[in-house]
Amino acid sequence: MALSPHHTLGAAPAAQKKPFVVRHADARAAEHYHMMGFDLYLKVSGKDTDGQLAMFSGAYRKHDGPPLHVHYEQDEEFYITEGEFLVQVGEEKFTLRVGDLIFLPRNIPHAFLTLSDTGRMVFMTHPSAGTEMLFKQLAALPPTATLDDAQKIHVANGCRILGPKLTAG
Repeated sequence: MALSPHHTLGAAPAAQKKPFVVRHADARAAEHYHMMGFDLYLKVSGKDTDGQLAMFSGAYRKHDGPPLHVHYEQDEEFYITEGEFLVQVGEEKFTLRVGDLIFLPRNIPHAFLTLSDTGRMVFMTHPSAGTEMLFKQLAALPPTATLDDAQKIHVANGCRILGPKLTAG
């Protein structure tokens, strides 16, 4: 008798999933977020993975990047597909280029800055937790929103802003 992969790994069987394709400039379920000047595209939702991970693609311009922040319940990975980025994790800084990947453990503050004229990265958060809601709520903020408004959204979604954006200097 053959066992499904779920039984082999000791996990509970999940509902049967179907494969899907999300094209380069598209987003899963039309979830495209424009926030802090850059664009994020949801590629794989937590709904697709039973909350195990969410995957996004980001398109950035020179000097784009989020402020220093921390995720309390999620690990992240950034995989660079175009351009060059400066990434700070804790006190360490790394310059990443096409093909580089960095693992960002939960509970360690991090930020990134786009060094090249344009850049793209694919990033994953796992478990998926509140990442999709965080981005959706941040994208809905009006241009007059304050840092306190953004902080409330971060805290409600399991993370916190800890400092300013990185600078190239």
